[in-house]
Amino acid sequence: MFSKDKIRIRYSRLFKSFFFHTAFWALAFMLFSFLVTDNYLLQVFDNINLRQTYSTFIILISVAIAIIFSFVDFIFTDRVVRFFPIQLTLFFKSLLNFAIAFVIIWAAETQTFHTISLEEVNDILITITEANIHLIRFLVYFYLLCFLNNFIVETLKKVGAGNLNSWVSGVLNKPHEQERIFMFIDLKSSTTIAEKLGHKKFSHLVQDVFNDMAVVDNYGGEIYNYMGDGAIVSWNVRKGVKRGNCMKAFYAVLHVVDSRKRYYKRKYGFEPKFKAGIHIGKVMVLQVGQIRRDISYNGDTMNTAARIESQCNELRQSLLISGDLHNLLHDNKNFRFKNVGNIKLKGKAKGIDIFGVKEKV
Repeated sequence: MFSKDKIRIRYSRLFKSFFFHTAFWALAFMLFSFLVTDNYLLQVFDNINLRQTYSTFIILISVAIAIIFSFVDFIFTDRVVRFFPIQLTLFFKSLLNFAIAFVIIWAAETQTFHTISLEEVNDILITITEANIHLIRFLVYFYLLCFLNNFIVETLKKVGAGNLNSWVSGVLNKPHEQERIFMFIDLKSSTTIAEKLGHKKFSHLVQDVFNDMAVVDNYGGEIYNYMGDGAIVSWNVRKGVKRGNCMKAFYAVLHVVDSRKRYYKRKYGFEPKFKAGIHIGKVMVLQVGQIRRDISYNGDTMNTAARIESQCNELRQSLLISGDLHNLLHDNKNFRFKNVGNIKLKGKAKGIDIFGVKEKV
């Protein structure tokens, strides 16, 4: 069973994947044409009666390959690849992409787009054996670009598109101040659950939970960091406040997990529950590390958000927000707020107003 949010995030990923692959292969083919200084690609596909300009042709073939690669990405989900070493996954993905591309080229040269029979396998092998230097050059180039393509995709998953842009542009070379919203979201009773499941099964649970947390992307949230069995989600102020996105993201996670409760109960024996604390404030954004670089948000805002989340059990609330954030939320029709008091948080000299948040059914 899939919730609307789960379907939305899947198709959003599919669209982003398609856009990325189209741009990547268009640039790759233009670079190849520049390096070999001939129109080999157009010559190969001339048999299928393409009569567009060379630039139009490159876009068309890039779109065709992007569709195939996006479908491959759609198949190799995190839930599938987590059972295999990353090197093996990258190898098979590249090999599959390479095989598909070669079949397309072979079909273009022979003008045969029907299903390949066993009798035709020898013909394919002969085609490979008798391939001219242009085809060999293209296939080697294409295969290397498959690895580069997969490397970039995995890097984007690791650091996030926004962070990668900041790194490349050099924005993070110098620390600077930003006002942001932070949500600390955590699995309830994680210590008891870990003891009951054991570390191996608990790690699989954490992977499933973090995969479902990807739904925050639907609400403009960026997962800044994972911490054991929890995560830190960040928004710029405009996106986080708009239509209460920072709160909608939390309940979206709950809805996605609830839509998969049969899976969780069958595999782990229970349905995960979560708690979260949200705060807004100024932080310093900087790049840290020399051997392994990372992006760091520093400031009292982070500590306050963490302390607010730690009050959830004591106040018997699933979602708590600070008074500072509550004052900015003009569109409150989807939520009910309850002022739980002016709480003096650990390590704080002064108390802050905290509100419990419930989603209206």
